[in-house]
Amino acid sequence: MTRLFLRRLIDNDVISPHADRHESLAVLCALVVSLAVFVTFFVSTDYLAAFIQLPGPTALHALSDRFLFVSASIAVSALAALMVWDALALEPRDAAILGPLPIPARTITRAKLAAALVFGTVFAFALNAVPSVLYPVFLTLNMRGMNGRGILQLIVGHATSVVMAGLVGFFGVLAARGVLRLMVGERGFRHVSSTVQSSLVVCMVTALLLAPTVRAAVVRDWVAGVMPARWPAVPVLWYLGVNETLAGHIVAETPIVPPPRFSLVAFPRQQDDASRAAYRVLAPRFAALARRAWLSVPVVTFLAIVTFLWNNRRLPDQAAGGRARSRLRASVRRMAEWATDGNPETQAGFFFTWQTLTRSVPHRTIVAIAVAAGSTHLLMALATTGAHRLAISSMPLGLLGINILALASLMAGFRYAVTVPAALASNWTIRLAWLGDERGYLAGVKRAAIVGLVTVPLLVLLPLHVAVFGFAIAVVHSIYGFMLAIAMLDVLFLGYRQFPFACSYVPVENPKLLWPTGLAAVLFVSYGFADVERLALQSATRTVALGAALGAIVLLVKIIDRTTRRERRPVNFDERPALATQRLGLFERMVHPD
Repeated sequence: MTRLFLRRLIDNDVISPHADRHESLAVLCALVVSLAVFVTFFVSTDYLAAFIQLPGPTALHALSDRFLFVSASIAVSALAALMVWDALALEPRDAAILGPLPIPARTITRAKLAAALVFGTVFAFALNAVPSVLYPVFLTLNMRGMNGRGILQLIVGHATSVVMAGLVGFFGVLAARGVLRLMVGERGFRHVSSTVQSSLVVCMVTALLLAPTVRAAVVRDWVAGVMPARWPAVPVLWYLGVNETLAGHIVAETPIVPPPRFSLVAFPRQQDDASRAAYRVLAPRFAALARRAWLSVPVVTFLAIVTFLWNNRRLPDQAAGGRARSRLRASVRRMAEWATDGNPETQAGFFFTWQTLTRSVPHRTIVAIAVAAGSTHLLMALATTGAHRLAISSMPLGLLGINILALASLMAGFRYAVTVPAALASNWTIRLAWLGDERGYLAGVKRAAIVGLVTVPLLVLLPLHVAVFGFAIAVVHSIYGFMLAIAMLDVLFLGYRQFPFACSYVPVENPKLLWPTGLAAVLFVSYGFADVERLALQSATRTVALGAALGAIVLLVKIIDRTTRRERRPVNFDERPALATQRLGLFERMVHPD
C-alpha cells in the first residue's frame, strides 16, 4: 500500500493516463541532477579559475555559496511538498477505493504517512547528492594544502547541512498543513487550503529566486550580528552553522602551499591572515546557530507526524459540500455574462477557465509560480532604486518594466496552464457538446485571462505606479501594459489548435531549448518595451504615437488570428506523448530506411 501511495506521488495518471511512470521518474531525476550540476559549476567558477587560492578569503567567500545551497534545498523541497499538497493527507478518493476493503483505517493512514516520509527523504537526498560531492571538490581544487581527508570531511559536512535543510523544508510544509487543519477544522481547511498553498508557492519560488542575490559580506554581517537577519534567512543561517561547525573551519585552517618556484609577497599573506582571523571570530556564532538546527529537525518531523496521525485518524468524508451563494459571486457572474456578450460558447470558456484557475491545484500552482517570478523582479527593482518619484528621463528600466515583466510571466504561465487538463476523465462531456468550432470557447478563455491575469494585477500595481510615476503617467503606463498583454496573449495562442483545459497533457518535446529561449524573450520584451516607453513618455506626441502603435499591433495580431482560424482542424483530445524512438529519430529510420 505504501508503494501505491508513492507511485501516486511520483506520477499523476489523472493528467496524462498514457504517460510512462519510469519515464516521468527519469525525467524528474535528470532535471534535478542537471540543475544541480549547472548551479554547482556556476558558483564555483571563481575557485576553478584561481591560480593561487588563499584559504582565508575562500572560507569567507564560500559563506554565500553555502547560503545559496541551503536556501535552495529548503525552497525546492518545500515546493516538492506543495506540488503534492492534497496527496499529503488522505483524500476522498482514498476513502472511495480503500474504504470498502477490510483494511483498518490506521493501516491506510500509516501507509500514507510512510509514503510521504519516504518521498520527502529520498527527494532531499537526491536533490543534494551531486552538489554535496562536486562543490567541495571544486572549492578546494586549486588549494594545494588540502588533502583527501579534508575534502571528505567537507563533503560530509555539506551533505549533512543541506539534507537537514531539505528535510525541514518538506516536513515543514507537512507540519504547517497539519497545524492549519487542526486550527480551522476540516470544513474551514477546505475553504483556506487553496489560498494557503498558492501563497506558500509564491513565497518559496520568490525566496528561491532571491537567494542568489545575497552576498558573502551580508551573510557575514548576519552571522556576526552586525545587522539583524531578515526573518526568511534565519532558518538558512541555522544550517549554515551546521556546515561551518562540522567542516567549514577546515578551509580556513588549510596551510598555504604555493606552486613550485613561486613565493607569495607580503600583501597576500596579510590578506589571508586577516580573513582567517575574521572567520575565527564567527566560530562561536556558528556553534550557536548549529544548535538550533539540530533541534529543529526532530521538532518539525515530530510535529508533522503527530498532526498527520491525528488529522487522518478517520477516513475522509466522501460527500462534497456545496458552496453557499453570495451576492458578490452573483454580481461577478452578471458582469462576466455581460463581458461575454451573451454568447453561450464564450460564457462556457470564460467560466470554465475561471473555475479551473481558482479550484484546480496544478493550475493554481502554475499561476503562483508566474506570480512569484513577477514578484521577484518587483522586489529586486524596488531594492535597487526604491519607490521614489523620479523624472521620466532618468527612470530606471527596472521600475518601468515591473508590470510588463509581471504580465509577460503571467501570460506565459497561462499558456502553459491551458495544456494541463482540469479533469481528463470528464472531457467526454465537452466532446459530446462541442460543435467543432473552438473560436467562441477560446475567446471566453482569453477574456477570463484578461480579467484575472491582466486587469487584476494592473489594479494591484497601480498604487505603486502612482507613487513612483504620478497619477497621469501611471494610468498611461497601465493602459500600455494592458494593450501589450492582449497582444502577447493572442500571439501565444496563434498556433494553438487544441481545446484548453480538456486535452491530455503532452510534455514539452525540447525543454532545454524552450525554457531558456522563453526566459530570454520575456526579459527582452520587458526591458525593450520599457526603454521605448521611457522615450515615448517624455513628450505628449510620442505618448500618443506609442499608444496608436500598440493599438495597431493588437488589431494586426487579432486579424492574423482570425484569418488562420478560418480553416477547421481536428482536435485530438487524447493525444499521447511521442514515443522515445520517434524523439530519437529511429522510427523514421525503420519506416524509411536509406
